[in-house]
Amino acid sequence: MTLLRVHDHQQDLTNEFVKIAQKTIKKGTSNKQQLFLMGQEMGFCNDEIRVLLEDAVSSEVSL
Repeated sequence: MTLLRVHDHQQDLTNEFVKIAQKTIKKGTSNKQQLFLMGQEMGFCNDEIRVLLEDAVSSEVSL
């Protein structure tokens, strides 16, 4: 049960980070370093942040 809670919390953080990244990119104020710092503060490693940013950019382009 604890593992499910941790997974749900991580999934919530992932969704929150992607939404924030999309808003930042949409505003045109995309500061990659700032997004990486925010992702690190949320507990993501740099490789995870790169993947999440790619998802945010690709979903923003498809909209």
